Amino acid sequence: MDIIELQTNFKFLIINMNTNTSHVLKTDRQVSDLLKKIYDITVSHMYVRRNLNDNLDFIVKDDILIKKVW
Repeated sequence: MDIIELQTNFKFLIINMNTNTSHVLKTDRQVSDLLKKIYDITVSHMYVRRNLNDNLDFIVKDDILIKKVW
């Protein structure tokens, strides 16, 4: 696997700071869906996209860290 594939497949890191579980996801839609399904947190994919930009590369929402990897 080369660096281009890594950057394409692993864009977002989700860490539950209470249980130390983590998830690596490809798209902001997947982030939104995972937060809704597992943690019952409603966040739109556009919220994730707008808040994870070049100036800010992480979001903390209800003890869940959402980090932009690339």
